[in-house]
Amino acid sequence: MKQFLMIFTAFFLLHFTSNAQERADTTRIMPGDILAARRVRRAELNDPIRPCWHLTVAEGTAMPFDPNGAIFKDGIYHLWYIYQVEGSHHWQHLSSIDLFHWRWYSNDLQHNPGDPDNGIFSGNAFLAKDGNVVIAYHGVGSGGNCVAYSSDKELNIWEKSKANPIANPGWDPYMWLEGDTYYQISGGKPVSSGKPNPPILFTGKNYDKPMKEIGNFMAFDMPGVDDFEDVSCPDFFKMGDKWVLVCISHIRGARYYIGEWDGKQFKPESHYRMNWPGGTMFAPETLVDNKGRRILWSWIVDRKSGVSSGTMSMPRVLTLAKDKLSLNIEPPTEVEQLRYNPTEEKPFAIAAGQSVTLNKVSGNVLEMDITIDPGKAKRFGLKVFCSKDGREQTPIVIDREKNILQIDMRPSSLNKPDYREFVMVREPNPIVQTEDAPFTLNPGEKVHLRLFLDKSILEVFANSHQCITQVIYPTLEDAIHVQVFADDAPIKVENLKAWKLFPAMQW
Repeated sequence: MKQFLMIFTAFFLLHFTSNAQERADTTRIMPGDILAARRVRRAELNDPIRPCWHLTVAEGTAMPFDPNGAIFKDGIYHLWYIYQVEGSHHWQHLSSIDLFHWRWYSNDLQHNPGDPDNGIFSGNAFLAKDGNVVIAYHGVGSGGNCVAYSSDKELNIWEKSKANPIANPGWDPYMWLEGDTYYQISGGKPVSSGKPNPPILFTGKNYDKPMKEIGNFMAFDMPGVDDFEDVSCPDFFKMGDKWVLVCISHIRGARYYIGEWDGKQFKPESHYRMNWPGGTMFAPETLVDNKGRRILWSWIVDRKSGVSSGTMSMPRVLTLAKDKLSLNIEPPTEVEQLRYNPTEEKPFAIAAGQSVTLNKVSGNVLEMDITIDPGKAKRFGLKVFCSKDGREQTPIVIDREKNILQIDMRPSSLNKPDYREFVMVREPNPIVQTEDAPFTLNPGEKVHLRLFLDKSILEVFANSHQCITQVIYPTLEDAIHVQVFADDAPIKVENLKAWKLFPAMQW
């Protein structure tokens, strides 16, 4: 018995010592590591649904995959995302100089022994008055929100406040400096009871000391927002002479408010969604770069997982619309760096009830730029990811009677997932066949669409003020064709250009 205990103890110590060494030693290649890495990379390259130019998790599954900590510093875009390892949530750090090609860092922001939290959840990054970059995050298990700060130029070395959590009670925070005062929004936690759970405002004179609770951050709720919709992943910023709050409801997805901020409360004047039933846009995060652009990413929630799972939307540039009650949403010019093999169709007309397959444009990794004069047509659009026999196709529909921009998932795949009405589980959660976004054309207004395809991702920008995202899973190899259609009246395609998009992801 004594010998058995000695052997068991030795095995136990060897096992955990080996695991600890493996975690600590990131430079030593272990037997089988190279072969395993090759297997992963080959599997990723051969995965038919893995995007190749959208920012995608390096390997494994990230659920959630919230973008966090976005900040532009010294010519570099920095971004973190949530991923899971060893039973807790970490923030992975990566950076870019062009918004599409990213460098992964070997360090991450994580729970350390003695921390009040046992994981790092959503938050943001900002520049403090002492020059430090500060990250505010929800400390999982701490009941509140914590901060870490760095003076390191590469943002590799971080120190956590000894006063953590500095805001309590806390949920997803957004923290910023205004004058000599630090403000923090603590997002309203998701609730299932239907009771409102509004976000709380905290203030303080130091970013690493306990903050004072002021009260409700928002003065009142807006029509069209249900009581059960929380304000999580908040992002709050000035745009022109207005203030914008971007956030999510865990049930519905991304949305934004525009209104007035007096230093004590936010008074919203308008409300718009950025995700609709059956949609997939979640956890938005923004930054301002050296060009003054407000750039947004969001997590595209997978409906199916291939080799890995976790994809960001393409970056979007936000500007305040002329009405000062809504936002313009456009792709960044940097996407043009990925273009190659340009093609162009001559102007052509489509008769009522006709669907025309394009001769020059095809593929499942594409950008398209299309201008359509709708004339008197009430329902028209394009179909992408089309197989020759028509068994798979994804219509993008402009419906002028319903005033919607629609992605129709019904014929999109022979093995499509169930598209549920709500992003996260909520009962009842019925199946949704189409994703419908509000879209109205003024009399005489033409339709300008910019479409982006990336294997299983479809993003549609319409007339610079609407954007709709969906995950699509074609199964047929020839589901690469593009069609233009008109249902009830003729339309004219005045301009149609397309480009292949070169992969930005290494694998």
